[in-house]
Amino acid sequence: MATPVQLLYRRLGTDGSPMRGQGQQNFLTNLEAVAQAVLTRIRLLFAEWFENQSLGTPLFQSILGVPQTEEGVALIMQQRILTLAPYVTGVKDIVVTYTGDNRAFTFSCTVQTIFGTIAVVSPQPQST
Repeated sequence: MATPVQLLYRRLGTDGSPMRGQGQQNFLTNLEAVAQAVLTRIRLLFAEWFENQSLGTPLFQSILGVPQTEEGVALIMQQRILTLAPYVTGVKDIVVTYTGDNRAFTFSCTVQTIFGTIAVVSPQPQST
């Protein structure tokens, strides 16, 4: 009998740093782990990771300060999620907004995975 797939991800604290010192409570599994994987991939900026500078969301290169519709930005985000987040089978209901007055960038979507469906909202994922 085959072992079922399980995804394990270290939980991030409210400041974005990995949580430690609580044993298994520091880890997310399956559906919640996929949601965090989506958020970390969206939050990683293009060329930010020293080991592979071709990865990351092109926030400054293709989104902020560039003539772009919200639909165009949503397509960029959808492509990043579908190609990089593990066990994602679909993305829908993407909402991306940028407010120039306070430079606020918000993101939310519904992600379909092999484990079920979850709403991903920056900054925290919410199970549905």
